[in-house]
Amino acid sequence: MSEKLRILIVDDSKSLRTMIRGFIEDYSEIEIFEAGDGEEADVILQEKSALQEPIDLVFLDWMMPKVSGFALLQKIREMGGIFQQPIVVMLTAETYAEQINACVKYGVAKYITKPFTKDDVRATVEGLLVERGLRHAV
Repeated sequence: MSEKLRILIVDDSKSLRTMIRGFIEDYSEIEIFEAGDGEEADVILQEKSALQEPIDLVFLDWMMPKVSGFALLQKIREMGGIFQQPIVVMLTAETYAEQINACVKYGVAKYITKPFTKDDVRATVEGLLVERGLRHAV
């Protein structure tokens, strides 16, 4: 089996997860996972890492029950070398400077505000596919 880009979509809204999946599921070079909250996402991240199939990209909602997106982001970054650090794209309806600054501090690659477009999501995935050599630049 060829190498695939593993993407985790984390949002408490199933309809939003379904929408993002719909934007990108036609890429043959990716494998998609979903989580409804930060707690569920943490389990997936750790399981995939233990299998040496780490998640490469996380679309992460800021506001979720149980464990927020930001709390999960902090936990991921604090784990450091324990597992491969995924690229994180924060999804939020908020545009507070404090949130943006916190995301920058914790190494968020992109901050996408809701509502976002198919092009916002696809551009992120395509850029990473090219960077990883799984697709040629157009």
